[in-house]
Amino acid sequence: MEEKDDRSALRQSLITQKKRAAELCKQAGKGKEYLEEFWKGLCSSEGMLREFAYYFDTKGFLCEKKVAGYSIADIMVWQVDHFKAYLDRGEDCLRYDSAKLLLSAFDIMMKMESEPGSYVEKMRQESGTDRPDAF
Repeated sequence: MEEKDDRSALRQSLITQKKRAAELCKQAGKGKEYLEEFWKGLCSSEGMLREFAYYFDTKGFLCEKKVAGYSIADIMVWQVDHFKAYLDRGEDCLRYDSAKLLLSAFDIMMKMESEPGSYVEKMRQESGTDRPDAF
């Protein structure tokens, strides 16, 4: 009986997480096709679904999962640095759109698993400043 209860709880949790993913995608202006790929990535990437659930439960980052030493919080910080630079330039990018910023961070982390090198290089090279003499 306990095993059946565990499966039922797991099924309910997955339903809840997919609803959260659907709402996030909707808020970010993404369609059903994007949602399906995003959901598939969350479910197939070890630890990502847990990170995702933790964020929505607490509005904080668990940061247990790391790819090439980077956590989801590291990716958010990198994106925010770019956001600040875009504000200086007057370009929109992810301006005022926390749903796109969050969705992008999870998406980048999942993509990093299969191709970490290009993302790690960008995070190391791109400071987010539009002043080349800043560093």
